[in-house]
Amino acid sequence: RRGIFDGIVENIHLHWKHREIIKIMVKGKSLPLVKHIAISLEAESGGILISVDKTTKGYAIILYRGKNYMRPSKIRPTNLLTRRKALAHSVELQRRE
Repeated sequence: RRGIFDGIVENIHLHWKHREIIKIMVKGKSLPLVKHIAISLEAESGGILISVDKTTKGYAIILYRGKNYMRPSKIRPTNLLTRRKALAHSVELQRRE
């Protein structure tokens, strides 16, 4: 609902500290929307998009951290919204529909 915000990218980097692959569950309504989210996550996290799979609960995005992964100095990106601002943005978009 909130889209991609800074906490998601931070948790991806914390997960990649011990593991190479991450699976993110998305409750998107359409495949093009989920693909857009997957491409955005790939660009923001610096990982490699492996696949977007349909599951019973929605869609699963699988990202690989890469062979020569180095953690960035700032785990939380500054160009993304915070969780609270992302929720306010989502509510405003829903209100305009």
